[in-house]
Amino acid sequence: MANQTTPKASTSISYRRIFALAWPASVASSVTPLLGAVDVWALAHSSRPLDVAAIGLGSVIFSLAYWSFGFIRMSVAGLTAQAAGSEDEVEARAALIRGAVIGAGIGLALVILQFPIGYFAFEAMRVGSGASPDTFASAQTYFAIRIWGAPFVLASYAAFGWFSARERTDYLMIVSVAITVLNIGLDYIFVVHFNWGAAGVAAGTLIAEIFGFFACLLFIAIVLIRNGGIKSHWRFNELWSARQVRRTISINRDIFIRTVLLAFCFAWFIQRSGAFGDVALAANQTLLQLFLFTGLALDGTAIAAETLVGQALGAKDRRGGGQRYDSAVRRTFELAGIAALLFTFFYWLAGDALIALLTPAGDLREATRTYMPWVIISPLIVVAGFQLDGVFIGATRAKEMRNSMIVSTAIFLPASLWAGAAFGNHGLWAVFSIFFILRALTLLVYLPRLRASFSEP
Repeated sequence: MANQTTPKASTSISYRRIFALAWPASVASSVTPLLGAVDVWALAHSSRPLDVAAIGLGSVIFSLAYWSFGFIRMSVAGLTAQAAGSEDEVEARAALIRGAVIGAGIGLALVILQFPIGYFAFEAMRVGSGASPDTFASAQTYFAIRIWGAPFVLASYAAFGWFSARERTDYLMIVSVAITVLNIGLDYIFVVHFNWGAAGVAAGTLIAEIFGFFACLLFIAIVLIRNGGIKSHWRFNELWSARQVRRTISINRDIFIRTVLLAFCFAWFIQRSGAFGDVALAANQTLLQLFLFTGLALDGTAIAAETLVGQALGAKDRRGGGQRYDSAVRRTFELAGIAALLFTFFYWLAGDALIALLTPAGDLREATRTYMPWVIISPLIVVAGFQLDGVFIGATRAKEMRNSMIVSTAIFLPASLWAGAAFGNHGLWAVFSIFFILRALTLLVYLPRLRASFSEP
């Protein structure tokens, strides 16, 4: 079996084990921006191609909201991996329940508060934007439909983190691919065939997200059955123990701050893109899908690092935890670097073909081609930051992640205003790229302290 549900005893982490964890996780991660690319393709082949800009505006809100609550997946992954490393099945299950309850509760709150959230979000995006009123109207329709999936999406985040920590990234991949395939089919029906535009994209996404939640429940049951049964290893008096709740809140709070800032920087990038008009906004939205695809495809080795570093930390009181940590960090970084080089080469060769596939001939395609070099170099730019995220998530070192993001954001925001005014959209892309480099550099400062937490050399 490629994926295992319990940690290996060896202090050396093999490349084969990392690859078995990483490739399904890469597929699962990369299909997320693929959904955005499919949305762009469907709208480009409908009678409403400029609804791409509307999707860009509407999806900013969900990126900000869902990425802000990405701490659910991350905290569940780190806490479950550490429980697996210490062979604590009770806590591994409790981490899932806490995360799912938190996620569903937050999602329900988003649904209840959808009207004030939508109002203030779109008013903020109108400031300094050159996007047309019709574009904003379509974006508001998109938001009003898709928001109903929030409880299902955020509860699924807990399952995604739990699958990776249990070394069942194959289940994570199956669910993500199934969501994508369903969404592609619904995009074709609602957008290309019925010509519903942004509303069709939103409806297809909503249905696919609800389907994904129920698929997660099925695979959770399978994992529980294979690890003692569904009814065993539950201690409900410890599920919400004060100590575990405090630890969970502390980790989630700092990862929340970190992720809000990261999502805000993406939202800021899209908002500033609107200053250059509808065509530049649509071009940047198209390229951002490829940019995200690159980073998230590389995220497979980062997810492997989450699992293996977390297990090493959970086992650190037993001989070999430090060596397992060293092996996990070094070898996941090596594989991530190789993958980044391959992606850069791929975009260099296939960039024009991808642009032709995603955009109609005309101004939008030409604008997208102009800024494509930033996507070509993006794998080399984002790889270190993504990989270090995995290391620190597995170690549940949320405070360090928070501090790194605060520093990077504080530099990015004013620099983007200056560069955009001085160099236009190229300047905006340049500072956006530097932002990812800053994230890696600021996390590297904390890496020696993390290794020092292991008692053995």
